[in-house]
Amino acid sequence: MHGHVFRGRMGRVLREEAPDVLERLLDSGIEKAGYDFGTGFEHDVSPMSRRPVFDALLRKIVHEEPGVEFRSGVRVAGLDSANQTGVPRVVGLWTRWGNRIPADLVIDCCGRRSASPRWLDAIGSRLAVNHYQSCDLYYFARHYRLKPGSRFPSTTFPDVNLTPYGIFLAMGQDNGTFCLAGGVSKIDPYRTALRDGTKFERVMAGLPNIAPWLEAGTPITEVQLMGGIANRRRSLLDGDNPVVQGYILLGDASLYTNATFGQGIALGFWQVQALAHRADMIGRDNHRLVRELDVWTSKALGPRYAQQVQRDEAMVRSLRAGVAGAPMDHPSDEMSALMTLRAQGDKEAAAAFHRIDNMLTDPSDEFADAELNRRIKEFLRDVPKGSAGPGPLPRVTFEALLS
Repeated sequence: MHGHVFRGRMGRVLREEAPDVLERLLDSGIEKAGYDFGTGFEHDVSPMSRRPVFDALLRKIVHEEPGVEFRSGVRVAGLDSANQTGVPRVVGLWTRWGNRIPADLVIDCCGRRSASPRWLDAIGSRLAVNHYQSCDLYYFARHYRLKPGSRFPSTTFPDVNLTPYGIFLAMGQDNGTFCLAGGVSKIDPYRTALRDGTKFERVMAGLPNIAPWLEAGTPITEVQLMGGIANRRRSLLDGDNPVVQGYILLGDASLYTNATFGQGIALGFWQVQALAHRADMIGRDNHRLVRELDVWTSKALGPRYAQQVQRDEAMVRSLRAGVAGAPMDHPSDEMSALMTLRAQGDKEAAAAFHRIDNMLTDPSDEFADAELNRRIKEFLRDVPKGSAGPGPLPRVTFEALLS
């Protein structure tokens, strides 16, 4: 029920693999974000939708697919493995009631709460990598519906206001709905006050980029809360050798990231596409399948995961300092420069920012453009040093609005 941003990479995967599904989603009230990705990217789409609406539509579409069987309410108790020496080979599942479901390949897409460590241990295997980083964040969100005659203030979401102590944003969704959301440090003594809808809206009304959204809609939910956010990477590859055959981790069960980049769903779709392109190995060469997919994940998604970990470490330190009254910092990296240039009306910088942000291009490729790189360096060279002030909503005002 929290707010979601669906990146353009997800739209591209659907367009390349299931264009009829993408068309049906858009015909059901899911809208396109208004990004201009630039020349050569005219067909890329970033859908705008509430997550329950998106999930329900996809589930309905898959229900109609021949050859797909749903077994709702059946709980998996563990993996069934073949008796053999060396690397265990998964050959099916056991249900809670002791029923066996045979399988050429078991795909664990059980999300960040996947029981893979316990299941693998039970068959004599393990996770080769299990990296975990707590992000120390407390998220909040509320959904709204547009008032009659109103429009989204922007469709190049998210609209953001950054403060020393918190992140606040607005994003368009499906069927005339939108979301106001954000995050503060878990040590912030005022975090629980944001549960109150009246106080939540007082804060949002005090933020210049968010206030127009608040005026455009009426709430349709209470304030939704989300905690326990982290970054985690699980891998079944020990060096060059898989620790199991016939079993794959996919989506958040394999790699999940804190929501500040809004990239989790797109990462999952991208990884699913990589598996689909290797489907001819299923049941024929599962050892190679596990290895190739994990190698692809590390090369394609690993750098984005590493960047998220690095950025989150800095963000947690900054938000904690903001609670204690520290000021804003001036932008000091390439993406912050692109974001500021975009806000100043630089169309080329805006297109590059949206391509990177929507996972359509790699940052290194964009920054290799000599002219764009020159403007970024000039911007960063001229950025003042030292404090950037209290931000758009000073801490003392924030606390007063929540008192």
